[in-house]
Amino acid sequence: MTTSRTGRRGDPPVYRQVEAEIRRRIRDGEIGPGQRLPSETELATEWGVNRLTIRQAIGELARAGHVTVRQGSGTYVAEPVMIVNLDLPLMPSTDADAGSTASLAEHVQEDQTETLVHLTDHDTDPAATDALEPPGPLVRVDTLVRTGQQPLLVSSYWLDAARFPGFPHHVTERVALFQILQDHHGLRLRHSWRSLTAGVANREDAALLAIPPGGPVMLREGVNVDPDLIPTMYLRRRIRGDRIRFTMRYDTTAPS
Repeated sequence: MTTSRTGRRGDPPVYRQVEAEIRRRIRDGEIGPGQRLPSETELATEWGVNRLTIRQAIGELARAGHVTVRQGSGTYVAEPVMIVNLDLPLMPSTDADAGSTASLAEHVQEDQTETLVHLTDHDTDPAATDALEPPGPLVRVDTLVRTGQQPLLVSSYWLDAARFPGFPHHVTERVALFQILQDHHGLRLRHSWRSLTAGVANREDAALLAIPPGGPVMLREGVNVDPDLIPTMYLRRRIRGDRIRFTMRYDTTAPS
């Protein structure tokens, strides 16, 4: 069963399926960095769709930084980004991951709210599937966080549908996923890893965040683990680039 609080049901749009398949081919090394993708016409023939659908999928891949489009030449797999790893002590998943942006914003605001945008129990997002390695589909919950009346970020959370049967039935308009896990499954999650990447908003996120498509967002992704360190939740946040600033403060009093 697929449930949607916004009227959307069933499989994702075809352009999203094309996007996911191309991402899989890039991830699995079938198309390497710098290699040219098949043309729009070739992809349209492969999928039995029109070129507009393919163009939409390519646009989403380009906005996410997976490919680069060279006018008059074609679409190429983007070169891999430089990754900087910072080792930190294990920490519990705080209220910040339950919807509050206390760890993101410069000042915590009491009028922050997180509301449900979309809910499905049959999602197959490639990144989430790689992170959680579930035996079947995933529960996906999409939310919007506002400060006052101003949209701040869009969040997506994924869980193994087989491990948490009936989980969607506990999700209400005011989302409290970590509380659901604690109350109904006795789980308190911990951070495993987090990443921060610059990105641009796709059409759906741009509409929710009240910015133009292609507007700047900060992409924050990560995995939370259970007490046995089993990957349990994959999350992805898209934060308005004009409403966030990250600052790292160093202890200058520590001996060198």
